[in-house]
Amino acid sequence: MTLQKPNQAENEPSSYYQRVHRGVKNERIFRILLNNPEGTLTRYKIAKLAQAQQIQVGLLLRDFEKSHLVRKTLVTNPKDLLMKWSRLRVKYESQSYMLNDILSLLKRTELKYALTTYQAETLVNHYLFPSRIDLYIGVNDFDHWHDLLVKEGALVGGGNVRLRWYDDHVFYNSFFVNDYRIVSIPQLIVDLIREGGVTVQAATMMIEKYRDLLQLNRSSLHEFVGPFEADR
Repeated sequence: MTLQKPNQAENEPSSYYQRVHRGVKNERIFRILLNNPEGTLTRYKIAKLAQAQQIQVGLLLRDFEKSHLVRKTLVTNPKDLLMKWSRLRVKYESQSYMLNDILSLLKRTELKYALTTYQAETLVNHYLFPSRIDLYIGVNDFDHWHDLLVKEGALVGGGNVRLRWYDDHVFYNSFFVNDYRIVSIPQLIVDLIREGGVTVQAATMMIEKYRDLLQLNRSSLHEFVGPFEADR
């Protein structure tokens, strides 16, 4: 039986950088603000972390101020800012697999990943049943992940594991719980809202204890230093 991979051209670096358009950079700005809600970052610093132009940051912040979501770079209404971010749609690539012992594999692999949605929420909020394992991988790492999963006996095309990739900035402020790497708390909440259904209830619960969860996030930051994380 021959296993088919998604279009490999979509995984080339040139294709990735073509997709880093305004919407993706807006997502980065949301992510940075909500991970640093105290207002300690300057517009210049946010632009540098997002690899965006200062004018883009300024225009977005002006829109947020008009909606009473921020004051300069201080987040005054994290709930509504998270909801606004969740309505920003950015297309990502994905591939599904069936593999029973994916969690054991995650503890063994050296490949970069970060859990999100069901399994990640279970680890930090303990509300959802982890019916599916969603994880972000590096933009150019799909072939490595595919080969690893198939070698471990995974079946391709549906199942309990879904790989996602579109922008490595998604790893910003990711952290560890029980030796598993998880996306940052703001990213997790937004992914849960976007998933819909019962996951929205879990996101609402997490928003209610947002500050406490941010402290958990910060106390368990991962050691990886990438292009978006070297100078926070």
